[in-house]
Amino acid sequence: MIPVSKRGGFSDRNGIKPLNTEIQLTDFDEHTRTALFNLIVHLYESIYGKHEYWRKDNQHFFSCILEGAYSTKRQVSSAYGEKEFFKIVHETILEDSYDSVLTVVEAIAQHFDEYLIANPKYKYVRKSPRIVYRFFNNLFKREYVGYHFIEEGFVSPISDEIEVKSVNVAVNNKFKSVREHISKANALLSDRKRPDYENSIKESISAVEAICQEILGTKGGGATLGKMLKKLEDNGIEIHSALKEAFNKLYGYTSDANGIRHAGDIGGSSSTFEEAKFMLVSCSAFINYLMGLKSKIKC
Repeated sequence: MIPVSKRGGFSDRNGIKPLNTEIQLTDFDEHTRTALFNLIVHLYESIYGKHEYWRKDNQHFFSCILEGAYSTKRQVSSAYGEKEFFKIVHETILEDSYDSVLTVVEAIAQHFDEYLIANPKYKYVRKSPRIVYRFFNNLFKREYVGYHFIEEGFVSPISDEIEVKSVNVAVNNKFKSVREHISKANALLSDRKRPDYENSIKESISAVEAICQEILGTKGGGATLGKMLKKLEDNGIEIHSALKEAFNKLYGYTSDANGIRHAGDIGGSSSTFEEAKFMLVSCSAFINYLMGLKSKIKC
């Protein structure tokens, strides 16, 4: 029996058989790997046609990938088999390490893109360039793969281990209020079915407020970031002027009347994944920075 596995389906949505909800960096789950292989097959059939492996264009595709990405020996006076080719690709996508998967995906996507641009019958590509990369980027985003294709056709990380470690450290902060806000921010950002970027940003900033309150031992208006930085300086902790200004602007970005708390122009309902991710990582790093200074503060 083939197991049922649908991202956002009943089982996933109700937490009965939840699928992975973390950003994938150094490994991909089976659902993601299967989706990648299916997309490759779908694009191949759409571009080159089904079961026409003997055609020159198809053979050129097979040879470019096998000889380029796999370094296999070139075949002489014989055709590459379609089933054999996709068996090799299938084994890589489903079983190999994440870097090998991305190497093969990158090579295949680049070849598809170059073929579409060079082939006159695909005129729509001129109106919608890099369409192949957008297919893969949409899949990466849907599956929360921490990589994406850039314009040049190369796979680039959108999250790196330093960022992930920074968030993880903040999530494990000793103060419960800080942990709760950062955890909520991460959960809202990573919700595959209904991501809430606006409230993710709110939770990230609330985590900064929480750490200020814990360190200062004050509540409400007495724990604003500006007063926190002043308190650090009063206790002999020097912060570079440019860094202090950056922190103040970051806080002002979301505290202003037109900012996130009032769902105005910045951070409102049109907030993006990139904005929410930036705030989560930045606020986590700031929290960790303040925790490092905490022992030096004489409150």
